[in-house]
Amino acid sequence: MSVNSIRTKLTGMIALTIIVPVIIATIISFWYVEDRERERGLEMTEWSLERGTRQMERYISDLSRLPTSLYADRDVLDILEYGPGLSLRETEIEVRRALLAMYLSREDVAQIQLLMLEDMDSFAAYKMKVSPRSKKEPSAVQRQLLNNPKSRVLLEASHPLIPYHDFGPIMTQEDVVTLHFRLDKIETDEPLAILSLDIPENLFIGQLASLQNSPEESLWFVGEDNRVFAHLGDGEIPSSFQPRSLSTDGNHHQITKTFEFDHQQFYVGKSIPDQLLTEPASRTSFIILLVGIISLILALIGATYASMKLTTPIKTLTSNIWRIEQGDMTVSFDSLGNDEFGVLGRQFKRMIERIDDLIQREYKLALENRTNELRALQAQTNPHFLFNALQSIGTLALKGDGKTVYRLITQLSSMMRYTMHPEESMVTLKREIEHLNSYIRLQDVRFPNQFQVSVSVPEDLHELIVPKMILQPLAENFFKHGFERDGSALANRFDVMVWMEGATLVIRCENSGRSLTTEEWERVMSRIEQGDSTFYDTEGTGLRNIRDRLMLNYNREAEFMLATPETGGFRIMMRFPATDEGVAS
Repeated sequence: MSVNSIRTKLTGMIALTIIVPVIIATIISFWYVEDRERERGLEMTEWSLERGTRQMERYISDLSRLPTSLYADRDVLDILEYGPGLSLRETEIEVRRALLAMYLSREDVAQIQLLMLEDMDSFAAYKMKVSPRSKKEPSAVQRQLLNNPKSRVLLEASHPLIPYHDFGPIMTQEDVVTLHFRLDKIETDEPLAILSLDIPENLFIGQLASLQNSPEESLWFVGEDNRVFAHLGDGEIPSSFQPRSLSTDGNHHQITKTFEFDHQQFYVGKSIPDQLLTEPASRTSFIILLVGIISLILALIGATYASMKLTTPIKTLTSNIWRIEQGDMTVSFDSLGNDEFGVLGRQFKRMIERIDDLIQREYKLALENRTNELRALQAQTNPHFLFNALQSIGTLALKGDGKTVYRLITQLSSMMRYTMHPEESMVTLKREIEHLNSYIRLQDVRFPNQFQVSVSVPEDLHELIVPKMILQPLAENFFKHGFERDGSALANRFDVMVWMEGATLVIRCENSGRSLTTEEWERVMSRIEQGDSTFYDTEGTGLRNIRDRLMLNYNREAEFMLATPETGGFRIMMRFPATDEGVAS
């Protein structure tokens, strides 16, 4: 079955009526479901992240309440406010007892440091032990807390755990987030001490993990100045935080929630791959597509069966049309049935019979009209030329120049013999050139040494076939309208050049004379295109005569162009397919 057959097209058309709606429905459903699933997933993520953010806020708030328990211990508060008093040993015992109680009260605290600002005395609790008093200087983060009177709590970014005192070698390497709390004097807000709590980073990561639905998601907990407290996943932390945004690669959605604690901003964010949000939509679209493919297969089976039943009469008509195209005007079927195809078959047979009759009549009529038209076009050149030739011969006869008269009569007889057969519409280029030369010799007798003629034709083009009498009329027009009787030979020039361009024969004819004005040029072109008269009215063959014969023989493959060279005069370019005698016949 051919790809371009109507059976194939009918089968495809029926199948397309199924597959196109299925594809459109699949695309629309996928877009709709994809958008709905994406929006639904983002809303659920946003709600979950909001809940996780509040949980993170409560956890930090709960941690920040732990240092305030020191305000309830009056002895420790007095030590912080007034100094160690009379007994340093009792002071140290009291502070270490309070610090150990605080350390034991929370399982999520890895290490505690109390730095008393009065004498820079430092105590630390680590691994169920409390260090003795030692001297320590505030760290850079602790100084930052001291220089910020608005905040009493400062969360230090995740960093490796470093003991504040020598408790021996660290058994496990872990990262911690440190909460620094400034203890101020109640009456004057004067800083008394800094309590630092080291919280394992895994605790914050665990809270982020409770918000993670897939390993491909990334979560982060950061603060101001890009302080990273916890990061889960392989995704990068954005440089700026927006409530909801799309990553630069366009494949990840980022949702960020924020909360404020003690005049500081904290951010909890999540990055979700778009494919995770649209995965349910992809499954739905796959099911729709699968149903569509099954429907398409069933449609193809039904369409093939239906098209075979419907296209058998069409194939019969097609085969008969092909035979008619080859020239056989007989019809090879009797009947195509009683339905619409049967009516079409009967009308087709009657139409072919009428066309056959019309072709026989019109073909013969067209041939006769073409022959008559060519004869009329060729005959236009004979009377005018014959009058001029006989006038020249008569003048020479009066002078008694018998040899010249004989030569002219010979040239004239050759030209008359050339034009005696109007049914001969195509000749070799060689014969056309010889006819032109005979005409030039006759004109040379009339106007001796008053003009120059140049005919350049390669010998290998002599056997090409051209329309009869397309060069001599151009020379005749030159002598009628471009020739100056009192001018010199240099001023009266007529050139003919012939060459090949690929498979096209090009003939260029130029003559001397004055240049045409714009109005004259437009008038010439109008006459040629509209065909209201010949180029020089009723005198001579004219340009339209030659153009008409080119178009009769070559139709749209021929070109006939006019131009005025810069040096003056007139130029005619003819282009038409080059054919030899064998092809022409």
